[in-house]
Amino acid sequence: MRHSSSKRLSRTLSVCAAFAMAASLAACSTPGGVGQQSSGSSSDSSQSLGIQGDRTGKEILIYMSAGRDYKAYTDTFAAFEKEHNVKINVQYYQWGDLQQKLTADFLSGQTPDLVEENGGWWSTRWGADGNIMSLDPFLQKEPGFLDDFVESGLANRQADGKTYGIPLHVTMGGLVFGNKEMMDKAGVTMPKTWDELREASKKIQESGVEYGLALNNDASYTVPFLMQAGVTFTKDGNEPMTPAAKATEAMQFQYDLIYKDKLAPVPVASNDYAAPRKVFTSKRAGFILTGPWDISAVRKEDPNFPLTVGEPLKGDVQKTYLAGSGMMIPSKSQNAELAWQLIKDMTSLKVQEAVTAETGMAMSRKSWANSDVVKNDPILSVVAKSREYASTPDKAFWGNENAAKISDARKVMYEEIILNGKDPAAQVQTYETTVAGLLKQ
Repeated sequence: MRHSSSKRLSRTLSVCAAFAMAASLAACSTPGGVGQQSSGSSSDSSQSLGIQGDRTGKEILIYMSAGRDYKAYTDTFAAFEKEHNVKINVQYYQWGDLQQKLTADFLSGQTPDLVEENGGWWSTRWGADGNIMSLDPFLQKEPGFLDDFVESGLANRQADGKTYGIPLHVTMGGLVFGNKEMMDKAGVTMPKTWDELREASKKIQESGVEYGLALNNDASYTVPFLMQAGVTFTKDGNEPMTPAAKATEAMQFQYDLIYKDKLAPVPVASNDYAAPRKVFTSKRAGFILTGPWDISAVRKEDPNFPLTVGEPLKGDVQKTYLAGSGMMIPSKSQNAELAWQLIKDMTSLKVQEAVTAETGMAMSRKSWANSDVVKNDPILSVVAKSREYASTPDKAFWGNENAAKISDARKVMYEEIILNGKDPAAQVQTYETTVAGLLKQ
């Protein structure tokens, strides 16, 4: 028994190590405080900790990502409280804080009832440890419920024939955001390939704009280029990025945009992931590659910004990475049945449409793409189409005990090439050697 508990503890803590990798491909970066509660929450301090007392049938405790206090969700919670005569206590955390809090709760045996998870790997890893409930008993009573969810988002939450989470948001990076006025002035259309991006950026710069495009300062933004070059991530062999030559090609292309073609400013090392976007919204650059989470941010910074959005680019293939979040139920939830009912409400098409209308977020139901709020919006319709090109690139590393170090190696590679102007081929080789060694440990 002692051995079993130690093994479970070890696996639980390994999720902490893996967090750094998946966090870089998070659903989105949303502002907001830590530990905030909904207006319907109890003001009692013991309740605010979310771990004391019997909440059965009385209060549903939810952990969600910071900034996710969308009106669409708070309205859903209010209606649920009224229908079921229960209080909903929502606590909002930054992803890292949420993961640490939940890990501590698992170790204490006192958990919330419902949790928003990051990317799917939380649910499957903690599901394997017994900390997250399989949703199959609920799903067996509702055949066909999963049929309307995007397969890629659902697959990330399934393991060993079990479903541990339901996708909430399904989003993707690598979309091309363009300034329509600058594009029209330069006589260019939305680029669809790497070469077209380079040429369109040159023409915009030649028209008098300071930069053709802006590249991000975060390593996750290089992943679409790697995928478009045909690179896959593998835990086997001596090439964790296969083929390494294509990885070099992808990194060289980004390097050239900055250091050879002089089309983009050198990104500044910073935790301010909004900085490159602000180069775009301040009209110093014609393009930026980002994700749907920045649609509302662009419009907030400039309600009249002439934004247009294009699908992920094609290198050898047209591809980008899948991100997003989902909802999962801890095994020690005191209100599992109610938590499942709330998942169904939160992921209903009506609520998904409301979230999109409010925030511009891409959602997880297939039918969402055919809703009026999406079809009638030229930007959101591109986002919906882009879901077809999104997949999870690095699942091979999810359960590895060195996942955090592997993520750090990719970050170092990116920063050395993109931020510091080092030779792409040499830095790719350093990454390959480093990660291959970590995978063999």
